[in-house]
Amino acid sequence: MVNEPGAGDDTITVILEEASSAGTARDRLDQWARHEDPEVRRAVAENPSTRTDSLVALSKDDDKRVRAAVAAHTVAPARVLEELAFDEEWSVRAAAAGNTALDEFSLSEAARDDDVRVRRRAASNPGLSLDDLDRVSEDDDVRIRVAAAAHEGASETILSRLSEDSEWQVRAAVGESAAAAMVLLRTLATDEDWRVRMAVATNAATPAEVREALLLDGDEGVRVAAARHGSQA
Repeated sequence: MVNEPGAGDDTITVILEEASSAGTARDRLDQWARHEDPEVRRAVAENPSTRTDSLVALSKDDDKRVRAAVAAHTVAPARVLEELAFDEEWSVRAAAAGNTALDEFSLSEAARDDDVRVRRRAASNPGLSLDDLDRVSEDDDVRIRVAAAAHEGASETILSRLSEDSEWQVRAAVGESAAAAMVLLRTLATDEDWRVRMAVATNAATPAEVREALLLDGDEGVRVAAARHGSQA
């Protein structure tokens, strides 16, 4: 491991700042990628200017935080992301699952991961296929269903099913969705839970007549939200 190449009086704070800066010369980043401090290596792994060769090397780092940073990098090589998507550490797999550059097969596998934190990141990835999104929308964990309801690619069928979910958080996510059909928004505007009605009130896609009805809601917060967002429409 390299310690302080060519900069004997550099403090770790200065090194971290340099390793984090997109303006740092790539040769310098290559050097910091071999630094003995994992925080410095992680900073390099997060730097958008880091060379591919350094990212490849850092993807095999002993420190899971460094590998996770590589897994989340926007220009990490496809083969590196594929490997990190099956890393032994959940945090690394989750970082890969949230990367929009992850290939379809690896993302599909991430959506089936045993760890809910990995599945949640996969469920929020805009690259998730409609078939996988349909499957995760029936996940046992409410957090996954919320992510599915909030997904920009959620179909009318998925949103319709989730609008009847037993958990208010899921129904609220549907109520906030720009893709929710008007019939769903009308129905959710009368939901028994005020937080669901609040979500509908704040949705820019909510029909004017529904928002007007929410101005008379029994919950003050819902009425205020409907008035505020109605004035912005």
